[in-house]
Amino acid sequence: MATIDEVLLTDLAHNKDFVVTAGGDLATLSGIANFRDALFARLVTTPGSLVHRPEYGVGIKQFQNVLNRISTQRTLATRIGENFGRDPRVEQVLGVLVDYNEQNPAQTTIKVRVKPIGVDPVQMDFLPFNEA
Repeated sequence: MATIDEVLLTDLAHNKDFVVTAGGDLATLSGIANFRDALFARLVTTPGSLVHRPEYGVGIKQFQNVLNRISTQRTLATRIGENFGRDPRVEQVLGVLVDYNEQNPAQTTIKVRVKPIGVDPVQMDFLPFNEA
């Protein structure tokens, strides 16, 4: 049986730019950390901004300062479910919850429960308006 790192792959680590190790190499991320970063990239990427993958991305910034309506939260949750489901490592998106913080909209949390292929379901919490 494959390990979690084999299933969820390894990629270069980045935080607005590539991360360099103390030895001067480019750092990598594996497993759940890599998977979470890949899903976060989908969340913040505007659909149509990648010429070779026009359907890639949720476009979370379009929802900034407008999430206080239930219909808008549902639209966002649907987009997230559809887009995250396109990742080849995702077997199923089990649920999406937009936890809107009325007092501080920048602290709105997107909670996504996904079942990666060959791995137990995981919940990932994203603070996209705070992190992006």
